[in-house]
Amino acid sequence: MQVSHGLEKTFNTITGDNMTRVITACVLILLLAACAQPKRVEELPPIKSPDTSSKVFLKNIFPAGPDIHRLTFKLDNVPIYRFGDTRQFSFYLDTGDYMLGYSHGSEDCETNVYIAPRANYVFELGPECHIELISE
Repeated sequence: MQVSHGLEKTFNTITGDNMTRVITACVLILLLAACAQPKRVEELPPIKSPDTSSKVFLKNIFPAGPDIHRLTFKLDNVPIYRFGDTRQFSFYLDTGDYMLGYSHGSEDCETNVYIAPRANYVFELGPECHIELISE
């Protein structure tokens, strides 16, 4: 009988204030894990000319730290991809003029680029509105 009473006492302790703390901690862990995951925010524009489209490769060069998960790539002012823990993202674009940018905390940066047919582009995204073509 004492064993049963001991288990009931332990269960009652967990279901009180401690249970609320345990549930809150679990929810917080799940939310943090979800924020750290890369995520497609919006779809990229559809490729109209696959034979002449170009590959664009983005490199996240922000230093590691708690803010790194807040980097979101934008194309023509539309949020496309949240980097999360990833350091790179690639996609295809048709030939034409585009606005590449990102938001990261209070930074909201953009630059105009022309994507030529059948090319490969590598852009770095970094602090202080660093959006640089490093390879073509």
